[in-house]
Amino acid sequence: MFRRKTNAYIIFIAILLVIAGCGNKEKETSKTKENRLVYASETEFEGLNPLLEETNLDALLFRGLIRFDENNEPTMDIAESYELSPDKLTYTFKLKEDITFHDGEPLTADDVIFTIESILDDNNASFLKSDFTEVDSVTKIDDYKLELKLKRPFTPMLDKLTAPILPKHAFEGVEMRTAEFNSHPIGAGPYMFDKWDRGNSLTLKAYNNFHGTKPSIEKVIFKFIPDSNVRALQLKSGEVDIALLDPVQVEELEKEKNIKIYDIESADYRGILFNTTIDLWKDVDVRRAFSYAIDRAQIVKGILKGYGTEAYSPLQKHAFNNENVEKYAYDIEKAKELLDGAGWKEEKDGFRYKNDEKLAFTITAPVSDTVRVNMANYAAEGFKKIGADVKVDALDWSAITIEDAEAFMVGWGSPYDADHHTHILFHTDQSVLTSSGYNYGSYSNAKVDELLEKGRFSTDAEERKAIYMEFQAELAKDPAFAYIAYEDAVYGINKNLSGVKERILGHHGSGFLWNVEEWTWNDR
Repeated sequence: MFRRKTNAYIIFIAILLVIAGCGNKEKETSKTKENRLVYASETEFEGLNPLLEETNLDALLFRGLIRFDENNEPTMDIAESYELSPDKLTYTFKLKEDITFHDGEPLTADDVIFTIESILDDNNASFLKSDFTEVDSVTKIDDYKLELKLKRPFTPMLDKLTAPILPKHAFEGVEMRTAEFNSHPIGAGPYMFDKWDRGNSLTLKAYNNFHGTKPSIEKVIFKFIPDSNVRALQLKSGEVDIALLDPVQVEELEKEKNIKIYDIESADYRGILFNTTIDLWKDVDVRRAFSYAIDRAQIVKGILKGYGTEAYSPLQKHAFNNENVEKYAYDIEKAKELLDGAGWKEEKDGFRYKNDEKLAFTITAPVSDTVRVNMANYAAEGFKKIGADVKVDALDWSAITIEDAEAFMVGWGSPYDADHHTHILFHTDQSVLTSSGYNYGSYSNAKVDELLEKGRFSTDAEERKAIYMEFQAELAKDPAFAYIAYEDAVYGINKNLSGVKERILGHHGSGFLWNVEEWTWNDR
């Protein structure tokens, strides 16, 4: 009898130990849960030098003299303060003295001067050059003070000085375009480069000596997933913690208890870029005709599922928006009338011809962007109603040269100064055929050029507004793009992440990670 009781007691103790062990394992699992953030990146980057290529890592790896705040207004960052001379030609910057690069070297005035001079150096072909052409000189006063002089007053200068500062010492004796830095960068941001597994992922780790808010999350991993459906599946399974969603995915993912949906207003528009080096698009009435032949309301409703608005201007989400420009409301008869006037006559087969040439072209779109592809296909099908034979070529980005496409499904937009993503897109001097600008369609309009120049150099807010209002009116008369829609940035995020600060976002949801150093996990 005693033996039975003893055996029962031993078994009972064993069971308690097993249960306790399980509890400890659960605690250990919780404790060892990695403090990392996995971001589903739609594309992989060619390089990480922010003067040569813009990526969504820039705000994590680098910082500029100035930084955009949650209202997209320029505020101090590496600069502690600045003074502007009465003639608005000289900026004197005082730098914070406790900032170091990720390799421990101090960030000084020499680095700021090196960065600006590198942007202006033609050998580097920086896409930022047009933002700094009004800089006359940059002079060092002491290690933490410098003077920037302009050729003439340039209102967007503070916006432009958000450009990331690079370490001068990292480029000694090497060419910037081929420097090792481009794949192993050294910045002064809240995160530093860790490793890059080409084709799979890129890992950043917290920089503990960051001069601002110290990062709470230890690692940020950019996982390269070009397929939007795979991104959504991995968000659902928890393999990634954050992903930019296609509108058609939102309804399903809203049902997931572990996911929170952020529907954020964006200055990001979609449209069809006309390659004006092609004879077809040299005729403004043909461009206008195709602008009238797009049913934008149906695209917003059907393809964007309501996550967007109809587009008519590159400054539609800006304080300078001109609501009174031609919006190209869906009008098939108007489109036909314009094509008739341009000499494109409809034949028995239902298509139009001019001098035996068929009205036909191809819209190129990135295959990884299903929204752009769907928009292109919908527009192409609709163009049959005006007698145009339009095809869609959905290609991998590696196979796309935008300036060679007859038409391209473009995505642009900026929530910052009106000069941003207007001058570099529409000014004649910014054609990709002659510069490092983004004027892929080689659009050229003397009046637009004049207004973009005036807008850059006017120092009066009301005068600038009037200039950009007129710019939009002229651009509407002579369209470079057939604007289609502004697309909201809809992100799916692990519900246990907190600290996200929303603001109007830029192209393709850019800017969402702007304050990631303030994000925290609630369960780790």
